[in-house]
Amino acid sequence: MKNSKVLKTILFVLSLGLIVLGTWRLTNPVSFYATNSGVKLSNDVNLLSEIRAAGGAVVGIGILIMLGVFIDKLTYTSTLVSIVIFFSFGIARILAMAMDGNPGEKIVQGIFFEFVSGLTAVIAFYKYREK
Repeated sequence: MKNSKVLKTILFVLSLGLIVLGTWRLTNPVSFYATNSGVKLSNDVNLLSEIRAAGGAVVGIGILIMLGVFIDKLTYTSTLVSIVIFFSFGIARILAMAMDGNPGEKIVQGIFFEFVSGLTAVIAFYKYREK
């Protein structure tokens, strides 16, 4: 990848969002879900463990993407990971809509954000890749 401040800024913003939201999901899943989707979680230890594990994975992916900001050899990988994670979330939510019905407004806003983020990463990938 070309060494670009614009690309590094895009990766920084995308990774920071994942790290912040993943950390929130990991450390306080009840608040995270109540605020972001209106879902009231029970105190089921197994459910909370599954949710925290997914939050930890999101933090890990965010850290990997952030490394691409500071380590030039990882910029290409970080950009691809950004594309995969954001489109994976967006596509999974679209599939969930098809299988389960329409979610609330905040989830729909999340879908929009995920696709915009993924598209931003795609544009950055094609603009700044080595030819």
